[in-house]
Amino acid sequence: MINSTLKKRFIGISVVVFLMIVMVFIKVYSGSIKEYEKGEKSFGKGDMEASIVYYQRSIQWYTPFNKYVSGSVERLWEIGNKAEKKGEDALALKAYQELRSSLYSVRSFYTPYPEWIERCNDKISSLVAKKEPYSKEDRGKTFGQRKAESLKILKKDYAPNVFWSIFLEIGFIGWIGCTIGFIFRVFTGEKGFDGRRALLWGGLIIIFYALWIVGMMRA
Repeated sequence: MINSTLKKRFIGISVVVFLMIVMVFIKVYSGSIKEYEKGEKSFGKGDMEASIVYYQRSIQWYTPFNKYVSGSVERLWEIGNKAEKKGEDALALKAYQELRSSLYSVRSFYTPYPEWIERCNDKISSLVAKKEPYSKEDRGKTFGQRKAESLKILKKDYAPNVFWSIFLEIGFIGWIGCTIGFIFRVFTGEKGFDGRRALLWGGLIIIFYALWIVGMMRA
């Protein structure tokens, strides 16, 4: 009887968690669609400044295999290319920078669209090198030297450590799972509290909580 009750509770919790994940996914995906559509309207009107903002927001509502995110990526690149050809370097630089920053903002244990980031790095470094140098030292450098310096800075990797990021996720999920296990496995039976199970589940809670903290510190 007790096992049957626990099973029903576990199934109920699993269903609730699944529905919450689905709801979050739908919210994120729909947010990406709305921002992309706003970007398309602004793009059609020729308002590139507004378009950049909306396309960037669409990317930030990132979900894997989202065609609206990929569409926004391509649009930002298109805006940058067209602005370059017209000699509007400031607008082109903004489009490339916003594309690059938006892709970095949605990375977790992996970075989406890494090839686009590399392409943006090349464009940004070229546009930055074309600017009139501020210092006397920079004025003595060639375009190639200034571009190489800018590219070196852009390519510096500030990504979180993949191993410790996974470690962090395992710790967090384990901590939550063991806390739920403690509630449903310890407070059972006729006595209402099982001391041995409390030690087991309580110990697991501490271990996974510690893994979570260590993961956050090292990632």
